[in-house]
Amino acid sequence: MSKKQRASKISLAVALALVVLVPLSAQAANKLIVMDSTGTVNKFVVTDTGYVGVGTAAPAAAVHVEGAATTDTLIISHFTGTTQGGGGNINLFHNNASTTNGGLPQQYDRLGNILFGSYMTATTRQASAGVSAYADGLWSSTSAPTYLSFQTTPVGSLTRVENLKIASNGNVGIGTGSPGQKLEVNGGIKLNTATAQPTCSTSTRGTLWFARSGTGVADTVQVCAKDASENYAWHALY
Repeated sequence: MSKKQRASKISLAVALALVVLVPLSAQAANKLIVMDSTGTVNKFVVTDTGYVGVGTAAPAAAVHVEGAATTDTLIISHFTGTTQGGGGNINLFHNNASTTNGGLPQQYDRLGNILFGSYMTATTRQASAGVSAYADGLWSSTSAPTYLSFQTTPVGSLTRVENLKIASNGNVGIGTGSPGQKLEVNGGIKLNTATAQPTCSTSTRGTLWFARSGTGVADTVQVCAKDASENYAWHALY
């Protein structure tokens, strides 16, 4: 046997040791298995349902990545090019199976979401924070309105609550799901200006500034604005 033939047989033996195409009795659901260099730990599996597991032999979803190090669970989408619109991409899509709109999303259909949480048990997951996108009306070939919802879970609860919304018209609501202005807050707004007050100028025009004062001296609230003579100055509101 030639040296080249021996090398080919060794390479084939290594490949067969790493990739098992025939299911084992203890892993009947796994149709493709890639093991580590020891040939004992499953690093990549594809089940007979089409689920892919990276770092886990029992994927609980279409793609399941698991590991003890950050790099073991890191997913990288890397674009290299000169196009300004390039960059890594994550695309989340939704089609409505209803025939009333040709499969396009309808009002409040969730188009996609990114959730954050933890495994509560070996099989139970709890997603307690998330960012979701929804259809903000009936979609058509010329209109695709959307809004973004940011949710967190309060102490003593397991239910996510929408706390910030960016509506399809660009209005932002904090604590309200129907903001009527560019920013609407359901509750108080606290200004804590511990840094130095900037000079009132064209770049700071329209800034509201609250300044805390010492004992026996009133706090001040000012706004940066210009007068009819084009002079910029801080004007006291309180």
